[in-house]
Amino acid sequence: MSICELFDLEEIRMIEMNFQDVSNEALLVHMLRGGSEARLLISQDEVPLAMAREDDGWKVVSFLWKEPSEELIESLPELDIKVYTCDTETYREAVYDHFSRMMLQELEPAMEDVPHDRTKKVSDLVWKEWNFKPGDLCYDCCCGSGVGSLALSKVGMRAFSFDIDGSLLCRGLKQGRLQTYSTVQMDATKASQYLERAHFALMLMAGDIGPGTSWVWQAIFEQVLQLADHVMVTVGTKEEAEQLRAWSEAKGRSSRVFENPRDKFYDRWVLVAD
Repeated sequence: MSICELFDLEEIRMIEMNFQDVSNEALLVHMLRGGSEARLLISQDEVPLAMAREDDGWKVVSFLWKEPSEELIESLPELDIKVYTCDTETYREAVYDHFSRMMLQELEPAMEDVPHDRTKKVSDLVWKEWNFKPGDLCYDCCCGSGVGSLALSKVGMRAFSFDIDGSLLCRGLKQGRLQTYSTVQMDATKASQYLERAHFALMLMAGDIGPGTSWVWQAIFEQVLQLADHVMVTVGTKEEAEQLRAWSEAKGRSSRVFENPRDKFYDRWVLVAD
């Protein structure tokens, strides 16, 4: 369901220009100006999710990742407000869908370069290493064009995918490996600010983890550890996997490293942290 449908409107413009703006409290000031007509979207337990206001067209701001400001709350009695209700997950998916479709309009997809058999190899790795139930949520961290997400869906898991590279995400969306309602362009070093904890997180082909890049990969990996109880990361070399193990154990997580015979290039070494 789209944000327009949730507000029963034909067209809207979101104040936030990209997903990471949804936590920017400074944008709330834009909702203090406009006409008297407004629409408020709340969850089934009456938590504010978003607000629309007529202002030469309808503008919308999200409350799911930021609280309404005192100034905005004080202005509400002056407005003619209609209230709409939906569950939080439906709204969350509508936001992801909105920004994914914006990205598809604005960016050129990356070239397709995924080997035809890689999805099957990743699916088999996940199937053998994790004890999961059908429908369990798994974050596909730094997902690229979505090989991991497709592999997760093949074994019955529910993937949520994020990456900073919009062109790779567009390729995955175009190919159907990624879905608009469960994909977001986001800096992985800030992932825990936006996503709730899940049981599982996957990160394929992390690296190149070396002297000049280890600081950013450590920041990303520590975010992944915050997101999930069970984490699986693949890298190209044993040295990289051992570095991940050291970071994992420094955070108090038990971990193991092993060589993956299924793939000698993309996912040769695997770190599993629990």
